Amino acid sequence: MEREKPYLGSISQSADRMETTMQWARYLGETFGTSGALNCLRYYERLGWISSEVREEMIRYIRGLSLSEIHNKKYDEPATLEYPLETLSGTPFGTHARSLKYVAKIAGDDLEEHLMLARLAERRVDKQLGDRSARKEVIEAIGDD
Repeated sequence: MEREKPYLGSISQSADRMETTMQWARYLGETFGTSGALNCLRYYERLGWISSEVREEMIRYIRGLSLSEIHNKKYDEPATLEYPLETLSGTPFGTHARSLKYVAKIAGDDLEEHLMLARLAERRVDKQLGDRSARKEVIEAIGDD
């Protein structure tokens, strides 16, 4: 199921979603500092992850964080991620992947399910390409020997 952009158009006021929203704000503040967090939100809006409404609301949350919740340096530790994003651990995208996990949770979506389906589709393609006739068709179609 493909979602339209922005992925997260608004933030629900339900208790569980608000808790996740505050966790995300703290994560952004602790990881990137105030200005870095604001830059991330602008980046996420350009990617279509969040709407301008969500960005504005998150800015208010980040500005409300205490000094102890703000990291004043650029992120300096690679993110360690859990399933299903563990393959991005230690990469430059790892810190943003964790944000995407928060965005999906706030949107009420199951990122794990989407990644599992993508991995199954990838395996199916690999399996089909294991068949010599299918592989030959693909090679002929792209014109690569």
